[in-house]
Amino acid sequence: MSLPKRDEIDPEYRFELTTIYETPDDWTAAASELDDELDALEASAAGPLETTDDLRALLQSIEECYRRKQRLKLYVNLANAIGRDDAPRWERYHALESTHEEHVATALRRLNDDDEALDALAAELDVDRWYIENLRERARHVRSLEGEETMAAFAETRRAPTEVLHAVRRDREPSVLERPDGERVEIPGADFRTELARPDREYRRRVYDAMWGAFERFEETITEAFEAKLKAVSAEASVRGYASIRERDLRRRCVPDSGMHSVLPETVHDVMLDGIRENLGPYHRLLERRRDRLGLDVLRPWDLDVPVADRDPPAIGYEDAKMYILGALEPLGADYVERVRSLFERRRIDAAPGVDKTGKWYCQYSADDGPFVVANYRSDVRSLFVLCHELGHAMHVEHHREGLARYATSPQPVSEVPSTVHQLLLADHLVDEGGVLAEAALERVLVQVGRSLYRSAMFAAFVHEFVSSVERGEPVDPDDARETQRSVLREFREPVELDADAGRTWLGRGTRDPYHNYQYVLGATGGLVARQQLREGDLTAAAYREFLRSTGREPSVALFRSLGCDVTTPAAFERATDAFDEYVDRIVERTE
Repeated sequence: MSLPKRDEIDPEYRFELTTIYETPDDWTAAASELDDELDALEASAAGPLETTDDLRALLQSIEECYRRKQRLKLYVNLANAIGRDDAPRWERYHALESTHEEHVATALRRLNDDDEALDALAAELDVDRWYIENLRERARHVRSLEGEETMAAFAETRRAPTEVLHAVRRDREPSVLERPDGERVEIPGADFRTELARPDREYRRRVYDAMWGAFERFEETITEAFEAKLKAVSAEASVRGYASIRERDLRRRCVPDSGMHSVLPETVHDVMLDGIRENLGPYHRLLERRRDRLGLDVLRPWDLDVPVADRDPPAIGYEDAKMYILGALEPLGADYVERVRSLFERRRIDAAPGVDKTGKWYCQYSADDGPFVVANYRSDVRSLFVLCHELGHAMHVEHHREGLARYATSPQPVSEVPSTVHQLLLADHLVDEGGVLAEAALERVLVQVGRSLYRSAMFAAFVHEFVSSVERGEPVDPDDARETQRSVLREFREPVELDADAGRTWLGRGTRDPYHNYQYVLGATGGLVARQQLREGDLTAAAYREFLRSTGREPSVALFRSLGCDVTTPAAFERATDAFDEYVDRIVERTE
């Protein structure tokens, strides 16, 4: 399909970077201002913290540096998304980021000096108390200047295994396949899931084999690189005073980075995995329904993406998508709906695919500028739901940035809750309206939320097994990795008959932090429970909006509890999977 150049797209459907910085030169000037602010931060961290004014000045300087860095990062990220050649600014930003981390580490070391004296000063700064406590928790894992310099010197070496994994993903030799319609596509290259959604089953099998076969040729390299990465991460975690890789990864920076970070107890990860594993029935039932709807004796891995609705849904134009989304969000209140409408009117959504634009979807933001959504709307049900998902992130940002910039952020464990709530509200709205979109909406929300709830839990279980082996000092070879993957596949996807090479489907992963899947499982869990609470009246729209505002001001576990979802207990996951099962019930009822 021929895509338009950026200047050929109606301005109404693209954002403009001038709302952040009027010109690239303004960005450069702002980068220099951050340099000055970092110098001021270093100066404020040089002397003893003797008074509340000293402490307040240090906190304000840290906050200001993060605020400025967020804007600079937002601009270069969005420029990259729309295909602008901005290499000099990327290089400048990365250099600034390194300097920023060094100066912040210097400031954090000052918070390690005298706990008793700092406690006394902090007690007088009520509005800053949570920020102080959060920074001090981070400070406990900052090492001496010499230690930090040593780790920085070996940073490139530690990143090398991840770079190998990136190189494999980038340099796989594609297979050229011919679709049933005669068009030739490259795998990898074409959208993998789009090709797996095509009706010809034999073609889907060839796509599946081509995808994983491209990784399989590098299987030993991938396994060795992932094991080496985990060893490097384990060593760094130990140096920083963490008991394990998992403990390190469950203490992640909030987004956007304002100096805050989330601390999630490791027991929550255990309860989460056990809670999902003990409630796989709804997911298995959904897979069985797919098998029956496709008229198959046996469901295979290449059958999991093909649509199973009776009728193909109609094309959904962008203006119609706005209407559906705004209607779906009415349960969250008139003010909420108007704020979503304003995102469209203020051109915060870059909607149309373009020749130089990234094909990905995501929401980028800063405390000063608010959210921008990078979209690639293609007039189909999937695009409708992904747009609604990203607007969930955008509205989260719009709410939490109402207060101080330092608290205009979110712990990653709760960051997927608003996007999940949006998708569930959209599905409910389309089902209530009836018509040809109802079944397609149910199918889409079950796919999207099911991936977050069950597929992410499956990969979380796989990684935890792999990491545990490495931390016990046990070597991991490709056969071990395959068997671990086959084991979790048999458990999580029991109704699917696995092919002999199913264990290779872990290949291609590992470029992100080892423990990152938990945030999607928890996001789906919180979203399902929150939607149920809203429907039953146990959670008001006002209370939900207050949750969005407060995510930078409370610990993750407390935030989940405010939604009626205590993730420290198995009951939260049972309730979420029960809510998922209700959506399975609804689609089964419509198709019997």
